[in-house]
Amino acid sequence: MEIQRLNRRFGWLVADYLNGNPAAVTPELMAEFVPEGADAATEEAVYGALLEGMLGLDPEASDEDRFLVENYLRPGLKRMDVRPWLENPYYRTIHIPDAVQGGWSLAWQGYAPYELFLRDDLILTSDLRQIPALGYFPEPFSYPSVLQDGREWMSIKPSEIASSQAAVDGAFGRVVTFGLGLGYFAFMAARKESVASVTVVERDPAVISLFSEHILPQIPERSKITVIESDAFNYLEHRMASCPPDFVFMDIWHDISDGAPLYVRARQYEALFPATRFCYWIERSLKCALLSELQNRLEK
Repeated sequence: MEIQRLNRRFGWLVADYLNGNPAAVTPELMAEFVPEGADAATEEAVYGALLEGMLGLDPEASDEDRFLVENYLRPGLKRMDVRPWLENPYYRTIHIPDAVQGGWSLAWQGYAPYELFLRDDLILTSDLRQIPALGYFPEPFSYPSVLQDGREWMSIKPSEIASSQAAVDGAFGRVVTFGLGLGYFAFMAARKESVASVTVVERDPAVISLFSEHILPQIPERSKITVIESDAFNYLEHRMASCPPDFVFMDIWHDISDGAPLYVRARQYEALFPATRFCYWIERSLKCALLSELQNRLEK
């Protein structure tokens, strides 16, 4: 329970920072403290020291703050290079235009130099520490997004790429994915020789229209991809049994706030398809959220 308390405290500190001013560490501030000619490790150490102060942590005055810095902040923080991400096949192949359909739109967003962001799903340790995977680029980084009424719903940014990689690696045979977004998973899965087909189930016709008009024609393996307009659970209950897939990837939630109940509901369908392998986006974070909810109930 003490670890869960520390998880909550550090998680809220990070959330407040990301929601408040994630670009508080600026190039000008870094230039004041990073020695000229310093290597990447030194730069990351300086960034971490600045960040701990901005999070309100004082490791010199508090044993608990020192523990959070040494066991949460430092293990989770990573300086990142933009080049490997820009070499991703989706980035090299797909051009995203500015387009609008209903309340949905395609747009480009970005990170400022040294802006802090989540780079992957939660890191879960053997002692149940839930460490946010944090990252920053020392230079600008742009990424395509699909927005719903101006709110980011899905983006092809490092956290999305990294947290989808297990599903991409595991996909085989006849694949069904729930949730379309910008079609990143469909694109990556269709590239695999071991994948025969990718059926994308998406409930919003505007998202389907944006994808079909602007993205699908650019995908070399588009003949493998079929998009079906349907609610995910309606499809699971009434349509998937006619041709059970080999692999399912579920990505119909925005984050853990709306994802936890949907994840619990989706897991119940696994028993209906014993030969199908199921995979869920940000599953570690969802399980941790459910664990925290259970502990809160027990504490009452």
